[in-house]
Amino acid sequence: MPRALACKARWGTLALLLAAALLSGCSTTRLYNNADRLLAWRADSLLGLSGAQRGAFREDLGPVLAWHRQSQLPRWADALERLALAVEDDAVSPALVETLETDLRADVAELTRALAPAALTLLRSLDDEQAADLPARFAEEDADLNDDYEGLALEAQRAEWARALEEGLEDWVGRLTPAQQAAIAALSQEIRPDNAAWMAYRRAWQRAFLDALERRDSPWFAAVLPVLMVHRSAFYTPAYAAQRARNDPAYSAFFPAFLGSLTPPQRDRLSGKLRALSEDFAALAAS
Repeated sequence: MPRALACKARWGTLALLLAAALLSGCSTTRLYNNADRLLAWRADSLLGLSGAQRGAFREDLGPVLAWHRQSQLPRWADALERLALAVEDDAVSPALVETLETDLRADVAELTRALAPAALTLLRSLDDEQAADLPARFAEEDADLNDDYEGLALEAQRAEWARALEEGLEDWVGRLTPAQQAAIAALSQEIRPDNAAWMAYRRAWQRAFLDALERRDSPWFAAVLPVLMVHRSAFYTPAYAAQRARNDPAYSAFFPAFLGSLTPPQRDRLSGKLRALSEDFAALAAS
């Protein structure tokens, strides 16, 4: 899947499935047990951390990840099992998917708020050179994320979006039927995969973050950082907000219908993958 699509994907109607996809292709247990290293690596890639900063950040992450393992993973395991059963029974309703999405959105927001104190300590440890380098690092990442779409006309973006969605869904359900491929093609014409609007929103958020970072030692920064982390929709540009208003209902209608179109072998494959991930989460929560 193109990197830009992977990063800007909405917590859509298949929110749990998309979240699970982040862990697919590798051992769920191994990834989860190395979450502190992965988060520290991500912070290092943007901030150019010292060894001491990376070590301190990982220590601060420990209690948050332990809380997440005990508090949220059991709920995620249960939600995935419910979705697996509904897929097996060919009984995935829009109401079920809406409930799962709402619950996961709330959990993600709660987890992000829980990570804010560790992020605050890390950001306050930055020296002036590290802070000054961040705009260039943002620009480099933006260029990388935009690589799949930059310069493409809208119809070419739609074709690339449809190809990526088809590829991602086939990872979970196997080869798509012609009718399912046609439904994806129709969805690609209904939505507007305008990468320029998404990039403008990212840059608006980055500007707000960089402005706030200049006051990182103040009490004000401690109050505003969770807002920057959790309420990113506050920084939507008008064009991106309009794009989301158009696209999100289309996604919400598509995914339950797609699940209802699965063939028996596709349902078996998807329910098996969901149940395996549910079992992994339950085991991690109990360990």
